[in-house]
Amino acid sequence: MKKFLLALSLAALTAGFAGTSHAQFYEGNCVGNNSKHCVDARNAFAEHHGGVMPGQYYNHWYEGNRGRWSREHNEWRWEGMNGDRYERGRRGWEWRHHHHG
Repeated sequence: MKKFLLALSLAALTAGFAGTSHAQFYEGNCVGNNSKHCVDARNAFAEHHGGVMPGQYYNHWYEGNRGRWSREHNEWRWEGMNGDRYERGRRGWEWRHHHHG
């Protein structure tokens, strides 16, 4: 019985962390929602991103998409809230679209 409860609690914990990404935060209608699930999602996002809340992290717009510009290895790239990226590739600037499974 203890093993079953431990497995069940680990599964619930894993499911809780799986739903805390920023895209799921916005697609899951958590904007302005103060339910326990949404508050936990906001807090988990802030903890993962150095105390920055979701609305502060992806606070720019590019070609109608919300996201942010970031610099990695001295190269700029666009990180969209939906997982899409716009970055310099082998053939110049390219969109890399995130496909939801």
